[in-house]
Amino acid sequence: MPQATDFHGHEFGPQRTSRHLERLLQLLMNGDRVGCRDLLREYLDDGRDASEALRQLLWPACAMIDTLARRDQIGAVAEHCATVLLTQLTQRMECGLAKHPARCRTILVTTGPKATEELAGEIFAGLAEADGFDVTFLGGGVESDDLFAEIGNRQPTFVVSFAASGPDAPRLRRLLAALRAQEPVPGLRVGVGGGVFTRAPGLSEEIGADFEADSPFEMLEAVRNLVNTPSAHHQRRSRAA
Repeated sequence: MPQATDFHGHEFGPQRTSRHLERLLQLLMNGDRVGCRDLLREYLDDGRDASEALRQLLWPACAMIDTLARRDQIGAVAEHCATVLLTQLTQRMECGLAKHPARCRTILVTTGPKATEELAGEIFAGLAEADGFDVTFLGGGVESDDLFAEIGNRQPTFVVSFAASGPDAPRLRRLLAALRAQEPVPGLRVGVGGGVFTRAPGLSEEIGADFEADSPFEMLEAVRNLVNTPSAHHQRRSRAA
């Protein structure tokens, strides 16, 4: 089994290439639903919680499947089957996450069209909801014009997009250009996650994103850090006053 890596090619480390992860990857690509559920139950019975299962098992499996698919080391059927099963397991784990008090902040989550991108967004959405944020998860396939309209309607505090492939960048560029020009939500912060932004250093800043992260967990940490930080809009208003 190749070393597990994230969307950017970074290795996860020995603790994440455990026997559980190796077994899970095989079960996922074989489409073994019962085996996947039994393994996850065993993992939790060893004293781990839902957050640890997401961080140490399900997210590394998602990233490994993406790596194998990009290297043409697994076929389209195995990739699809594994990602569908992982999504089901992720949704089960979301129900077990410890809930935090409401933050009264809304996050709109969008992704690229790939199944692994949608799964990264799904994991982030579950983590953010448990952390007290109100989350709208749109998934992939939403065009920039429709996404702009949705942002205007929902008035979120943050927009987060997981988009790992090169063709995703133009869609995000169009969206961010429209947000800068029309500013439908004053103080809105936009974060991006995905391999294209690491492969092209400076791209996230060039297209106007406010922050980026390598994983759903790092994205949540970035959002947390920004909650109490005045937005660029408010900073400009303060200087103008």
